[in-house]
Amino acid sequence: MSLPETKFSLFKARVNEYIEAILPPHTAAAPRSLYEPIRYAMEGNGKRLRPVLLLLACDALKGPVEEALPAAAAVELMHNFTLVHDDIMDHDATRRGRPTVHCKWDNETALLAGDGLLALAYRSLLNTRSPNLPRLAQVFTNGIIELCEGQALDRDFERREDVTMPHYLGMIMRKTARLLSLCTEMGALVAAANETQVKLVRQFGEHLGLAFQIQDDLLDITVSQDILGKDFGSDVKRRKRTFLFIHVMTHGGVRDRDSLKTFFQKSAIAKADILAVQQIFYAAGAIAAAEVAVSDHLQKARHCLAQLEPAIDAAALRELVEMILKRKA
Repeated sequence: MSLPETKFSLFKARVNEYIEAILPPHTAAAPRSLYEPIRYAMEGNGKRLRPVLLLLACDALKGPVEEALPAAAAVELMHNFTLVHDDIMDHDATRRGRPTVHCKWDNETALLAGDGLLALAYRSLLNTRSPNLPRLAQVFTNGIIELCEGQALDRDFERREDVTMPHYLGMIMRKTARLLSLCTEMGALVAAANETQVKLVRQFGEHLGLAFQIQDDLLDITVSQDILGKDFGSDVKRRKRTFLFIHVMTHGGVRDRDSLKTFFQKSAIAKADILAVQQIFYAAGAIAAAEVAVSDHLQKARHCLAQLEPAIDAAALRELVEMILKRKA
């Protein structure tokens, strides 16, 4: 195992330990109707990509990793808040290979658990020992607002026929890329980095996030549910205007565009329909185009790191880029 991989594993373990320590204990958590679903949401086999990214950015900029742990935990708690609520909105039945919170309990319980996760996130963030804490709180709060904006746009686009690639990219910049850039920016702030470094690591996170979301669009329709850990083809079921859909509608032939419209206009979409849509995406070149877009954004992320070197040790961040490039879930 290489040094960066070891560092990723080490930081992931530290994040898990820290979150376990700040969550209310099993034996004393009351009311159970709140804390059981909160713990359930956090106990799934999550990658902890976002908090580890924050710690890696802080470490690369020679910052105090231990002092960044409260901020890293805050990001993970907030991320899980969005997942719990997103699963309700998207009617998804599985997350990380397990029933979603609203399916295991009910919508009302899941909504309250999500609210609790967000409150716990702020409590953790406020424990960060940094002279930049006011700015950290501002970045964190603005990031949540942008995430909500991105989610609203994502839902709005489901009912629109005029969504273009710039519309889509603007939406995923808010919904996904902002969360990853928030992590790198907060890590840099805990490290007391200079403004040029903060800007470059923020841009690194943005390109990483754009690649991550386009890759998510791909995985949703190309990887089996057993590997993916969530519903196969859920984007098609929700008629989401993903990179793949927009590429077909922009660059596909008349037959592919008409066929795709027909499937998306159906009142109910079956698994056979999803597989048919998958073939349209392949035939129209959307899968290949998405793969190119992922590679392009990851290359731009690498370029951001190159501008920071040799002043920082970016080896672990570069390894993270490669991990994302190769991921299957």
